[in-house]
Amino acid sequence: MSNSTDLTRRGLAEEEKIRVVKENMSPPGALGLPKLLEQKRWQYGMPDQLFTNQQACFNKVLVHQIPEEESNTYAGGLILKTEVAKTRELVEAPRGIIVSAGLQALDELRSNGVDLGHTVGFTRLAPYRRPVATIAGQRLSLIVLHAGDIIDSEDLAKALKERRARVISKPNEEGVMTHQFIDENGKLWSPVDAAVPEDN
Repeated sequence: MSNSTDLTRRGLAEEEKIRVVKENMSPPGALGLPKLLEQKRWQYGMPDQLFTNQQACFNKVLVHQIPEEESNTYAGGLILKTEVAKTRELVEAPRGIIVSAGLQALDELRSNGVDLGHTVGFTRLAPYRRPVATIAGQRLSLIVLHAGDIIDSEDLAKALKERRARVISKPNEEGVMTHQFIDENGKLWSPVDAAVPEDN
């Protein structure tokens, strides 16, 4: 079999996979997700099943794993990665999108400037995956973490770099110095609006 025939078949299989995933995605806004999470859902082709079949509880965080390098070639060169190599890299990648968080985890994440929809780094090779669905022959699962397993946030780093958030020191009621995030106007910073509006 020639290389061009192999590349054509791989290209067609990838197009079919993308088509099936898009069939499993509701229109923008239909799931009532926070703005950033909605944006990432479309950026990474995340089907509805990742959001509608479960809600994290207590101190747990559910993360949709994404590759560390989003290129289909090695080191940005001309050699294409095989499906096996891409799958291996994805399974081992300590990077993902926060899809859901329990209330305890959400309190801990938000007080540290992290929220739903953030692209985060986490402890490598997380041991537990929760199967969610099978789409186009590919099994989808979410990584189950504790809030403390999250190491960094690309979105928080971007907000700090762009001065949309800053860190200040402030004494609490007991006089102990604490650190908080504030926005560019000096207001206590909330990373994203709440996913569900409060009842008045």
